[in-house]
Amino acid sequence: MNWANVITIGRIFLIPVVIVLYHYESKKPALLAALIYAVASFTDLLDGYIARRYNMVTTLGKLLDPIADKILVTTALFLLVDRHLLLAWPAILMVAREIGVSGLRAIAASDGIIIPSESLGKVKMVFQTLALTFLLYDNRHFQLHLSSMVFNFHWFGLLLFWFALFLTLISGVQYFFWYAWITSRDQ
Repeated sequence: MNWANVITIGRIFLIPVVIVLYHYESKKPALLAALIYAVASFTDLLDGYIARRYNMVTTLGKLLDPIADKILVTTALFLLVDRHLLLAWPAILMVAREIGVSGLRAIAASDGIIIPSESLGKVKMVFQTLALTFLLYDNRHFQLHLSSMVFNFHWFGLLLFWFALFLTLISGVQYFFWYAWITSRDQ
């Protein structure tokens, strides 16, 4: 067990902490849950960097890392839908894309094809993380007055979420077209 895998497993163990804190803070803004979610999301960058930088890429890490990411994102989506801070259908679309791309990668791997992470998928993850962090914070009343503009964390989170959903769908389609192109080229 190397450090990159320990960090990935740590991310998985932070998921129940987010859930407990989010429910504990149900009557007020869930600042601690949002912060732990942000930290857990950051560990995705950290474990990947450590694995590549120090040559610690393992089969276990390749398996656990995407699973941890998907459980973390799905958990946040479920919590937000449960609290009526997010509509169910866009959350379902986001989860469906994640399952679809994971299934596509499994099929490709069985054919000996490795589907690499695309840069659009990584950008999607950044916007998704920011959006879900702001939405988990759930403080609709906290506003920053910047010059003549009012900054509301909840509305900003929703704006980021819709952009992340757009990137999610586009990157999902990109993966399927890439796989179709690779497999048709090999025939």
